[in-house]
Amino acid sequence: MDKATRAYTELQYNRHMEELRNLHLNAYDYVIDAGPHKWSRVHYPDRRYKVMTINAAECINLYLKFAGQLPMLTLAEFIRNMLQRWFHDHHRAAQSMRH
Repeated sequence: MDKATRAYTELQYNRHMEELRNLHLNAYDYVIDAGPHKWSRVHYPDRRYKVMTINAAECINLYLKFAGQLPMLTLAEFIRNMLQRWFHDHHRAAQSMRH
């Protein structure tokens, strides 16, 4: 399902949806009934996200993937530190461009 959601072409989308239909017909029927225009990148009538936004979210998700095994408080501290470092570095980069 995730691959169909992220597909950039109709061909990719159809291939992934066929896989979903073969694996779980009820799930396939459910997402088709929901309307692919609501969740499929290739069927969405307008551009919902810019590629940079998607890539940033994917980078953060990859970075947090291993952290998901941490206890809740450790995970929260890890995320806080990561975001604090990221914002600090980007603020510094933005400041250097102004001068």
